[in-house]
Amino acid sequence: MNVLIVDDEKHVRDAVKLLGEWDTWQVDNIFEADDGLAAKRFLEQEKIDLMLTDVEMPGLDGLSLLEWTKNHHPKVVTIVLTGYDDYTYMRRAILHQSFDYLLKPIDPDILNDAVARAMELIGPVPEQGEAIDQIAKYIATHYAEELTLQLMSERFYLSREYISRRFKQRFSVNLSDYIQTIRLNRAKELLGETDARIYEIALEVGYHDDKYFRKVFKKQFGMTPNEFRELLSV
Repeated sequence: MNVLIVDDEKHVRDAVKLLGEWDTWQVDNIFEADDGLAAKRFLEQEKIDLMLTDVEMPGLDGLSLLEWTKNHHPKVVTIVLTGYDDYTYMRRAILHQSFDYLLKPIDPDILNDAVARAMELIGPVPEQGEAIDQIAKYIATHYAEELTLQLMSERFYLSREYISRRFKQRFSVNLSDYIQTIRLNRAKELLGETDARIYEIALEVGYHDDKYFRKVFKKQFGMTPNEFRELLSV
């Protein structure tokens, strides 16, 4: 996977390289060009998958570069980076099939969300799709441990944005709700199978605050853990 960053300001190119979660997407090379003409040379010489380009540049500007890229390398996915929140620019970028339009200064979350969606358009790595199921399996056996989106991102080498979006697509719930459901269903089993105290069950399924555990249990099942246990004993 090859990425081309086009901007006449070096600090902007450096920021995009620094803020992008490129390892997540198995990017092999990040090329840099300081204007549209240099970008054209990279596009002719290298297989570029994703190009992020400024609009206002000396020589060949970003919009002209987009038009040329659309005509000569239509498979390249493009994202516009600009300091101008201008409808005319945005409209022309869309006309030239730019995938997204991001404003400077670059917000890392917005950048990575855009790149994540662009990478799916380019073609997701098979292992990334399989990893969502692996995350679900991991939760099923490690539900008592601390489980956060950040920890899943670090363990499975996927961006938080990618995990969040694909998990919702795969299971129709967000990650935190999925974890809660796994924990509470296990709590129901323990309430029926053991005589453990409520706070002990709470700890066993990953809740260190038994008051909070009682609250989410009631919200999920419409009764307290004690009421559920009494129901089972009838």
